[in-house]
Amino acid sequence: MSTISFTDRVVIVTGGGRGLGAAYSRELARRGAVVVVADNGCDLDGNGHDPAPAQDVVKAIVADGGRAVASTEDLSTEKGGQLAVDLAEGEYGRLDAIVANAGNVFNASIEDWPTDRFESLLRHHLVAAFNVVRPGFAVMKRARYGRVVLVSSSAGVFGQHGMLGYSAAKTGMLGLMNILSLEGAEFGIVANAIMPMARTRMADAVTGVGAEDPDGSAFLDTLRQDQVAPVVAYLASEACTANQTVFSAFMGRVAALQIGITRGWTAPDGSFSAEDVAAHLPEILDTTGLLVPRTLYDEMGYVTTPDQ
Repeated sequence: MSTISFTDRVVIVTGGGRGLGAAYSRELARRGAVVVVADNGCDLDGNGHDPAPAQDVVKAIVADGGRAVASTEDLSTEKGGQLAVDLAEGEYGRLDAIVANAGNVFNASIEDWPTDRFESLLRHHLVAAFNVVRPGFAVMKRARYGRVVLVSSSAGVFGQHGMLGYSAAKTGMLGLMNILSLEGAEFGIVANAIMPMARTRMADAVTGVGAEDPDGSAFLDTLRQDQVAPVVAYLASEACTANQTVFSAFMGRVAALQIGITRGWTAPDGSFSAEDVAAHLPEILDTTGLLVPRTLYDEMGYVTTPDQ
């Protein structure tokens, strides 16, 4: 088994100052990467600014003999994303991988979700990823090499009560992945996503687990960050040849998400009614022989050439 190394590679980790982002930063640095720890140190609501988390991770990496630099701009702004990419390229002359992990959290039932909180979740997760990936993609395209890891969530793909804004933003990361993987392939750029679960301050806030809930706390302790960071290291590495793939990682298991469509029912003459939909629902929902398209055109091909 060959060793996965990041020697001479430069990686941006957004939200790299705390939680899983810090774990990703340390794992990549341990394997030789120069890590740009991009984190403005905002609170869980997405407010405020504290350079200490990013700087502390950088200090820890350097103390262990690694190389890292902090970028403490607000990535939810176009300027902040550009500056993180400029720092990597200006300081080290390259950018090889991006781990788009930054975000915030809010939990409420649908009718209690304020518009500003919903928009905040989209900005700090999805827009922040876009703000770094767009300029970063240009650098990778020139180099004809790149790895993009977008941090999604089972809360978005499968749903979770109270997590409307978080779920919408995290599912949007898969849309980013799809387009990056298609447009980057010819330039040696691959894009994948991960749905991680681990104990972090965000997980504690969402679950409401505290010292008064020892059983809940004990369970969260089984969701270890070191059971996720190696998957991100693989996805960000040259060894990763997977593209447009979503990995699930927690409790020692690594699995791949499959988003497919059933073979469905086709009206013989192309015309049908709502009653026909109801009558043929068993065929429409039958998952036997599930199709897994990689592009919109793949799905169209299944319909126009059903025997493939």
